[in-house]
Amino acid sequence: MRQIGQYDIEDLAKIQGRDEVYRQDRSLAALRLGRGLDALAGVQGRILILGCGAGRYLRAVARERPDLTLHGGDLSVNALREAAARDPHFSYVALDSSALPYRSNSFSAVIFFDLLEHVPEYRRMLSEIERVLVPGGRLHFFVPLEGKADTLYALFRSSQRVPIHRWKRDHVGHIHCFEPVSLIYDVWDTGLVVGDIAFSFHLAGQTHDIVDYWRRERLAGGRGILPTSAVKALARLMFIPTWRLAYLEDRLYAGHHLASGLHLTADKPAS
Repeated sequence: MRQIGQYDIEDLAKIQGRDEVYRQDRSLAALRLGRGLDALAGVQGRILILGCGAGRYLRAVARERPDLTLHGGDLSVNALREAAARDPHFSYVALDSSALPYRSNSFSAVIFFDLLEHVPEYRRMLSEIERVLVPGGRLHFFVPLEGKADTLYALFRSSQRVPIHRWKRDHVGHIHCFEPVSLIYDVWDTGLVVGDIAFSFHLAGQTHDIVDYWRRERLAGGRGILPTSAVKALARLMFIPTWRLAYLEDRLYAGHHLASGLHLTADKPAS
């Protein structure tokens, strides 16, 4: 699926992964990177990063773990061209993550961030990951939980004034709204053994997210009362404090209450 609502995966303006992320940054991306690196502790060999976009997480992992052999995969050909132009030392493959073009038992670990919610056959993707992992291999991912009951996304699920789920579908291609229990069972059903879970993206992060997508919708021509100049000014006023608070709340609390993001690590049995 290359076009979802108004979202086209080859739209150059919407390619993800162009920026850099460092573990010491005070950002949510750095926190996700840190959890991914923790999951890779002790892992050696070939690592597949799915949904790599323009490659920021490959570059970040390589800085921390130059001993690993990194491979990046993405559905967007334009994103992969940018990634390869920036750093041609990695192996990049245009792929559908629910039909991975690799032999079984090929990778010591597979990681991804903010990908599963875009994939139509996400259960098949999880099964494919289990197939390409070596025995004893590891999966780690972050996924938003926009179907979780105690979140702002649930509050606005049926809202006509703040249709956040339609905004996310149209502007970034979200087609699934996950809740944690069923998703954890989906991972178990592949044969992978869930070993560690943590939660993030609490109320400040959700507030930032909703303001961001309200701004995107209005700037794309969506209807509203305020002029676009006021929309941009109000969003700019809210962005810095909400983003900083989101980082602080996720640093201080990794529990499930009011959380809308899941970090999960699972292992393929060694035999």
